[in-house]
Amino acid sequence: MTDVVSAPPTTVAPPPPAPDPTPVPPATASRRRRAGRALGVPVGAVVIALLVGAIVIAVEGHPPLDVYRSMVEGVTGSRFGWRDTLTRACPVVLIAVGLSFAYRARVYNIGPEGQLLVGATAATAWATGPAGSLPGPVLIVTSIAMGAVAGAAWAGLAAWFGNRFGASVVISTLLLVYVAEALLAYAVRVPLKDPAGILPQSRVLGGAELPVIGDVRLHVGVLLAAVVAPVAWLVLQRTRFGFRVRAMGHNSEALEANELPAARIATRVLLLSGGLAGIAGYIQVAGVQGRLIQGLSPGFGFAAITVALVGRLHPVGVVVSGVLLSAMLIGAESAQRDFALPVSAVSMLQALVVVLVVCGDALAYRRWRT
Repeated sequence: MTDVVSAPPTTVAPPPPAPDPTPVPPATASRRRRAGRALGVPVGAVVIALLVGAIVIAVEGHPPLDVYRSMVEGVTGSRFGWRDTLTRACPVVLIAVGLSFAYRARVYNIGPEGQLLVGATAATAWATGPAGSLPGPVLIVTSIAMGAVAGAAWAGLAAWFGNRFGASVVISTLLLVYVAEALLAYAVRVPLKDPAGILPQSRVLGGAELPVIGDVRLHVGVLLAAVVAPVAWLVLQRTRFGFRVRAMGHNSEALEANELPAARIATRVLLLSGGLAGIAGYIQVAGVQGRLIQGLSPGFGFAAITVALVGRLHPVGVVVSGVLLSAMLIGAESAQRDFALPVSAVSMLQALVVVLVVCGDALAYRRWRT
């Protein structure tokens, strides 16, 4: 009798386990964390500052929501509100873009206000002097160049003091602000004074004044600032000079080890930041005032330091923060008319934003180190 051999039982193989989700590369995760921190810290600082400002406004006896609504309507309620905001932001953004290079290299130019004033004075002397007979476009371009050269030269003095005598860039750039103020005061009273007037001011620039756009009368200097910011980003991220600037900010000793003198890079970023401040000075004269006056700048140079810090030393972030902080000032003028709110309250908010951004960076850095 033949034995019947039974077939082995059929076994079904279990399905393969689902593949794990693609892990995020460490470099990508690190970039995401940095981007989140870069965006989260200034946004959080603005929100906290607005909350603190609401408390201060309420203590003063004003309804915070109504005050903030008045500030927003002062900017967005008409096209002239936007014009005033962009006009005020223009010189601040230009200066802050230059400061973003210097501060990334850890070269702390604190005196762009003086570089602005010197650039404005030199450009006015050029435009109202022997160059006044040049055709309008040529006169404007050469006046911009004159302002840039003068502002860069003024910042170059601080670089020379540092390289020759070891002077602090922070102190020398700051002290040169007072010299620039005295120089402008002398210029509008003696060599550049309008002989037909009695006030300390220069003659009207005439052909050197910037053209305006449309019936809103927005000067073309705003377009220049809008172009400079993305170009600065490309230079900072895509050129050898930008790489060296960023490398110097991380480790200047490594640059020296690779035979790249840090002093030369520091001088270049000072010249760049001073040149942009000088251009901003000319734009303020030719696009807003029409002539050189002693009260030319209400502190654009110092405001640009705030804008650069809040903008995270990024050219695009500088544009956003510059427009935002300028809108706060324009809106404050509306709130002052409606509620008798002092403009200094907005200055307090801006200062609080800077303090919170710096503190947020310090806490994030400490957390990263631990």
